[in-house]
Amino acid sequence: MSSLKFFFLVAALFSISIQQSYGEEPLFTEITYPSFEDPGPFPGVIVLHTSGGWGSVDHVIPRFTEEGYAVYSPDFFTPFGLTPQTREQTFHKFRKPIEKGLSGVVRAMKEDPKIDNNNIFAVGYSNGGFWVCYLAGTGQINAGVSHFGVWLTNFDGSGLAAHPVEYFSKTSSPVLSLHATNDRVQKYKWASESWGKIKWRGAPLEHHTYSSGGHEWLKKLLGGPTDQDAQKRTFEFFKKHTK
Repeated sequence: MSSLKFFFLVAALFSISIQQSYGEEPLFTEITYPSFEDPGPFPGVIVLHTSGGWGSVDHVIPRFTEEGYAVYSPDFFTPFGLTPQTREQTFHKFRKPIEKGLSGVVRAMKEDPKIDNNNIFAVGYSNGGFWVCYLAGTGQINAGVSHFGVWLTNFDGSGLAAHPVEYFSKTSSPVLSLHATNDRVQKYKWASESWGKIKWRGAPLEHHTYSSGGHEWLKKLLGGPTDQDAQKRTFEFFKKHTK
């Protein structure tokens, strides 16, 4: 029987961490509600981290709770021993287990009485943008936003390459891709080619391009013009697809 197992308390205000189990791979997930006093239900957003690991997106979680969203932030690196140096294995060796784990997170949200299960979204940064495509492409969420997301992999010279295009179809949920033309990690060319293929598949995709910001607007350029505009567009996109 599906159930939640509370794992430990964390220091962040109004946050708990759980290890969820639904027969899939268990992922540690930090849950942050806008308020414990307010029973909700709140719209929910899954915040998906970069290749820097689980803590790389902690500083953006308050942006969403302040707007009234409950946040589920899963760790899809630690359970598989992944590090920034072995990030390529995310998309190859551990791709299927991560998919199953993230689907379990969605199911946990839908059983959470404090979550409005008609309104579940996802936002991902770099590596996390790849998994936004999985969740939205397979129709498990209302909509998703990818910030400087991964559109093509093959950094380790193995000859293996992966991209999220295959997740998309006419039945996919909408995705907004935000990308910079000067991104030297995930080149704009790769993103643009993927967008064309996704649209050809008939999936609902929107994109916006920045002339600056590179692959670091959430880190070195936090709070800068690109970061601020990207956050604004993210909230607008979520509201557009709220039921």
